[in-house]
Amino acid sequence: MGAILGLGLSHYPGPAVPPEFWPRHLQTQVERGRIARDLWLDRSRWPAEMVAEWGSDDGQTAARKHHDQLIAGYRRLRAELDAFNPDLIVMWGDDQYENFKKDCIPPFCIFIVDDMKCQPLADLERGAFRTSTNAWGLPPDYNIPVRSHKKAATDLTRYLLDEGVDVAYSMQMRFERGLPHSFANSVLYLDYDQQGFPYPLVPFHINCYGNELMTTSASIVGESTGELSPQAPSPRRCFEVGRITARFLKESPWRVAIIATSSWSHGSLTKKHQRLYPDVESDRVHYDELVSNRLSNWGKLGIADLEGSGQHEMLNWIALAGAMTEIEQAPSFTDYCESYIFNSTKCFAVFPPALEPAR
Repeated sequence: MGAILGLGLSHYPGPAVPPEFWPRHLQTQVERGRIARDLWLDRSRWPAEMVAEWGSDDGQTAARKHHDQLIAGYRRLRAELDAFNPDLIVMWGDDQYENFKKDCIPPFCIFIVDDMKCQPLADLERGAFRTSTNAWGLPPDYNIPVRSHKKAATDLTRYLLDEGVDVAYSMQMRFERGLPHSFANSVLYLDYDQQGFPYPLVPFHINCYGNELMTTSASIVGESTGELSPQAPSPRRCFEVGRITARFLKESPWRVAIIATSSWSHGSLTKKHQRLYPDVESDRVHYDELVSNRLSNWGKLGIADLEGSGQHEMLNWIALAGAMTEIEQAPSFTDYCESYIFNSTKCFAVFPPALEPAR
């Protein structure tokens, strides 16, 4: 019988670059037309908490503090991962118009592939921080060797199909950098201290952006259609997929780390705040549910609730919530990283293994 470790983290691009560049993100959103220039310039229209975080040094003190909290979280999760020493990782993340484009955008997809290319530092200058400088001084084509676990990926796909989940599978990555950035950044941050990443990975895509995929992610590469696309899979379905995945892994012979990767509310997605800052009030509610292990509430959310709060990517965490509910495991560690000026709230969670791993 398999043992399962649950982890939750963020793939926010900030830790890939020195923190002094982080405050540039808001200006980038203005340049992209997502934040109105007059709103950006008029601090009197900002929430008091946001003004305080920006401070008298244009967010530099806040950036260092936010950076230190995030890096401490990644190091804590890496220590938990190493102590558990899994046979493989199943990671829920979202492909933001990288492998899946206009010809096919599946709600769920498991990658059944050979060892993967992982180049999270490529093309940073076109990203949110407008710099090619990375936190390690590595070349932009730096590749992290990531092994696959094709048997686990294939068997999980078969199990889900048998259980009535019409999951897609992909046997090839066409994104030139291999792993989509949600997965690649997570691997990068879990190896923040450059120890190497020895664990085979099964990437499990959820189409988190749904309605807004073609107006957000596609716009970055100049392929936006300017219209809404069909919605993402519902929180109820993601929760159910998480539960079914956990049942399969619980019956498997492997020690498995299940990881959800995403920030929570994104300012760039929160229309009711004119895309200036995230819905921190909603994030606080969900964090309280996480800490008190009331994760079944997440499966009852509506997709409109998530989208209204800019929490599109929480679908990855909702799948994790379903898995942890299935094995009746509560978190042993959580951390909450709130921010108004760095686009999103980030969280960390550790759900210790319910069964001792067999050696």
